[in-house]
Amino acid sequence: MHYHFIAEPMRDTTDKLLGVEINARFTSDTVHPLHPDFIISAWDSEQKRNFLLEQIRLIAEKRDWFERNSLICTLNLIDEMALLAIGDPAIKSALHALPFIALELSERFLSNTVCLNNLLVNSLRDGPNALWLGDLGSGSVGASPLVCGHFDVVKLDRGFFLEQVEKPMFPVLIKNIREYCDRVVVKGVETVRLIDEASTAGVWAMQGGALYPSVAFTEVDTLLLPTLCH
Repeated sequence: MHYHFIAEPMRDTTDKLLGVEINARFTSDTVHPLHPDFIISAWDSEQKRNFLLEQIRLIAEKRDWFERNSLICTLNLIDEMALLAIGDPAIKSALHALPFIALELSERFLSNTVCLNNLLVNSLRDGPNALWLGDLGSGSVGASPLVCGHFDVVKLDRGFFLEQVEKPMFPVLIKNIREYCDRVVVKGVETVRLIDEASTAGVWAMQGGALYPSVAFTEVDTLLLPTLCH
């Protein structure tokens, strides 16, 4: 099993680049690639630690670009990586040195116990890195992380977004979410019509393969290449 890192752009409703999400793409010569979350969750603690450090090093190499353009880079804390981010001195120090990194905590990896979630969230919020709640609406733990947590940004689960976006109550859903967290990101925006629906509802930023294609993370700076005048 091999992997490489990609940068998935996030743009606001005016098409301005706000930042990227770093993600791994796993490939194999013998089996169909699995979702990264399943692969990473099966790793031992040392593998997860090395994987997290590898991502941080890659992001650090592009530090000048991110800071010069005031852009965000979101980093997914999969499984026990959240504990490494608060308990491993090397990882904690590296993250604090790169405050433009936002830590994304998926609803899928949160506990059903509210007090444990609050302890984890409050510990992650202790540092300079913004904290995002990912995959809201995946059905894993309900709305309690949104209501009880103090997140800077909330990202809807892709399937949940596509299921809700064309319903008449979608703007009401976004309005209710924004009562707890003002910035909402949606993933799966594949058509101009969906951009209009999300924009009208008050969504802050959007991601989607067809309209916002990813690039190799090492080439992330190509997302802001200057327009040539003829």
